[in-house]
Amino acid sequence: MSTVTVSSQEFRRALAHYPTGVAVVTAVGQDGSPVSMVVGTFTSVSLDPPLVGFLADRSSASWEGIRAAGRFCVSVLGAGHEDVCRAFATKAPDRFRHTTTLSSSGCPRLEDAALWVDCEIEDILITGDHDFVLGGVRDLGIGEEGGLPLLFLRGGYGAPKIASLQLEAPGLGPVLRMADAVRPEVEALAREVGVECIVLAAVDGEVVMIAAAGFESAAVGSRTQVGSTFPLAAPIAAVFMAWAGPQERRQWLAEGTRLAGADVSGLAEASLEAVRTRGYEIATGRGVSERFRRIVLGDEGEPQADEPDGFAEVVRAVLEQHDPALTLPLDQLSDVTALMVPVRGNDDRVVLSLGLIGFTGTEDHSWLQQCLGRLEQAADRAGELIVALGPA
Repeated sequence: MSTVTVSSQEFRRALAHYPTGVAVVTAVGQDGSPVSMVVGTFTSVSLDPPLVGFLADRSSASWEGIRAAGRFCVSVLGAGHEDVCRAFATKAPDRFRHTTTLSSSGCPRLEDAALWVDCEIEDILITGDHDFVLGGVRDLGIGEEGGLPLLFLRGGYGAPKIASLQLEAPGLGPVLRMADAVRPEVEALAREVGVECIVLAAVDGEVVMIAAAGFESAAVGSRTQVGSTFPLAAPIAAVFMAWAGPQERRQWLAEGTRLAGADVSGLAEASLEAVRTRGYEIATGRGVSERFRRIVLGDEGEPQADEPDGFAEVVRAVLEQHDPALTLPLDQLSDVTALMVPVRGNDDRVVLSLGLIGFTGTEDHSWLQQCLGRLEQAADRAGELIVALGPA
């Protein structure tokens, strides 16, 4: 077998074409002073137990300080943190002014990092001229802004451009296949109207957000809702039930009644009739919208699956305000927060729902009508694409 010798310069030049994230690793040295290093090799390693890792140049004095500390905090830099990266890369004297808070282990960290992970050193593996540092995760969090990460590529900095996100999960093959087919239409819609467009599916008694585009829009500011689920319960998600069979509707009504602790049939039946008449569903009320996000996604914006009964609070809130969007036409409503339309597949069944979410509640009716018209066009086109796929 022949031996190929690659110079370090060739290696560096070639690998510069592969983008990496940028993170600052910090610790408190044995003399009590903070130490730091910038890495482009931070990665997840294991889920059970939770482990992360990064590669440290063994000749680095900063690495020696972190190694001696036995613990570290990783702050993943956001897209607007190029100046922070340069400050830590050049060892600027005032660089730690950017680390405005401490992790639970006492390490400096960036409060507005895209992600931060607090660790204890579990193991150190010798790998060429670097050490592969394995960290046992003790605490972590995401930035309040939920922004995109800073990337380093070919000697320059930038940020990824994400047209849309799609859920990846076992057991959802048929709906994910449909989502793949309609994503271009969803992305085009989000670009045109400047509002987040989502794709929902009803699966085994739950509504699952399987894809989203336009989550960078200023009015929305949410980036992590894909993968979130909530119960298929009356009077919520009537767009899936308006044309469903009697057994499905009974289950929907029963679940809503169970969660609310009260009879929801009157309002739910009115909502079904309104959706059938209009051909789409409307949600109003910023208060209910914010409560929905908090309950379904959690305070940190992460999908919550362990306390589904918390959704009862949302159902009760809709009942309390007797949501007028369930029955009134669009031009008679104010404080509109979302529009949902059905996507029909084979046999004219409702297989998905496309929605525009994150309206500010102050949009005028003419603009909302334009958005609705474009949403209905996208749903029609999405249905054609799904029918063209053939049977699941």
